[in-house]
Amino acid sequence: MKPAGAPGRGARRFSAADAALIGGGAVVTAVVAVAAARSPAAAVGAILLVALAAAVILGRKRLLRARVGAVLTALLVSLPVLALLGPSFALPQAPQAFLFRIALAVVIYAGVCYLLLRRDPMPFAAKDLLLPGVLWFAWLLLGMIWAPFKPAALNYVAIVVTMAAVLLATAAAGGTRRRLIWFGYTMIAGYAFIVGFTIIEARLGIRLPTSRLLTTITSQTYAVTSVFHNQNDLATYIAICWPFMLCAFFFTRRLRWVVLTLLFMFMGAYAFVRTGSRSSLVAAGISSLAAVPLFWHLAPRLSSRTGKIVMGAVIVVILVVGTWLLFNNSSNSMLRQFRLEALLSQAQAKKGSGAIRSSLTERGLQIAGDTWLVGAGPGQAESIIGSGTDALGITNLHNWWLETFADGGLVGFALHFVFFLLLVVALWPVARHDPDPLTRYLACGTWLALLGWTIGSVGPSSSVSFAPMWIMYGLALAVVSRSRLAARGRARADA
Repeated sequence: MKPAGAPGRGARRFSAADAALIGGGAVVTAVVAVAAARSPAAAVGAILLVALAAAVILGRKRLLRARVGAVLTALLVSLPVLALLGPSFALPQAPQAFLFRIALAVVIYAGVCYLLLRRDPMPFAAKDLLLPGVLWFAWLLLGMIWAPFKPAALNYVAIVVTMAAVLLATAAAGGTRRRLIWFGYTMIAGYAFIVGFTIIEARLGIRLPTSRLLTTITSQTYAVTSVFHNQNDLATYIAICWPFMLCAFFFTRRLRWVVLTLLFMFMGAYAFVRTGSRSSLVAAGISSLAAVPLFWHLAPRLSSRTGKIVMGAVIVVILVVGTWLLFNNSSNSMLRQFRLEALLSQAQAKKGSGAIRSSLTERGLQIAGDTWLVGAGPGQAESIIGSGTDALGITNLHNWWLETFADGGLVGFALHFVFFLLLVVALWPVARHDPDPLTRYLACGTWLALLGWTIGSVGPSSSVSFAPMWIMYGLALAVVSRSRLAARGRARADA
């Protein structure tokens, strides 16, 4: 007879492994606590490493059963969010070896080996839209022939190759609906981390090692520069994400998604006002206004009176707040950064940000003109304006369209613009008529983000390394590809 309190036959006894797990957990907790007291950034890195190790250990059986193709696909779809996080996910001792570069190297090496054995390409149905982008890259390679500063040209092309990998990885997410959903979740997690840490930086003054405010003395103590080195880059990223949050209200009535969207909007607005980016503010306004013709007849409930009232209220609020920021008379130095009058007066007085912008535009046009409109070559405009007796002390044109024109000439600018225009045109019917709500939602958000980018592109110092732009391009390709692949599948099912 079993004694009282004795473990049953199926009961699991406390083992040495359990004791080691508890002891190890105590040690890790103590280490993280000490790290948090001395360096919050190191504590975050330690927590991430522990979480990664725990995921590998606890899921080792599932990982062993996983197929190579599935693992590579997961890594491929994760590349865009890792590109967004960039150097912020790196160890302080090795700032150049951040997680994105490591994952990219693994994907390229293992992916090439896998494709050589499998010889079955991933489904992709938007090759026609990608063609102008490929030709633009080919023109950049040709421009290396006459580029006077070869090291700058090689560095520029290397950056384009890296960002092209991000674009293709994003486009590959359109191969299946499940993959597209996984990509969407990674983007949500990336936005939550970026904007969330921005709020932590603003409220607590905790900065990542990548923040330029750790080494730069500036009066803009309110700026947030941890994840994105430049606050204008952060503002542009938020402006690109804004249409997806706006579209969420028109595609779901689930309370948890509505609450999450409102929370993300509030967090984004809190971070945005600390950037002082006028161009991103205008970009968000363009996206909001473009939503009117897009959503007016998109769905029956939007054609109703309630839907139109909701849409009109959102647009009015954005326009009122944006107009106030552009023409505000606040004594707050943070809010004064948005004043449009200050930019115009600086340009007329030939000083400050307005004068620099005006001078950069003149130099960019001059570079293209001096090369007979064939372009100075990849990365050459930055080298030219950053050197010489009349150097401005700034090495970027702060205008993506002008950068493509100065470096690539009329041909390079035309090819990139055609690529951009084809994406906008191809997304329109998908956003209006695709039967899949997820595809239609992503098409609407990407279409509005592209329109806002026409002005938002003047925010980042140089967009060639600006991952959100390449992810936006890749998402446009992924959405169109998913729509076409699904249409082919329905046609085969009906045949």
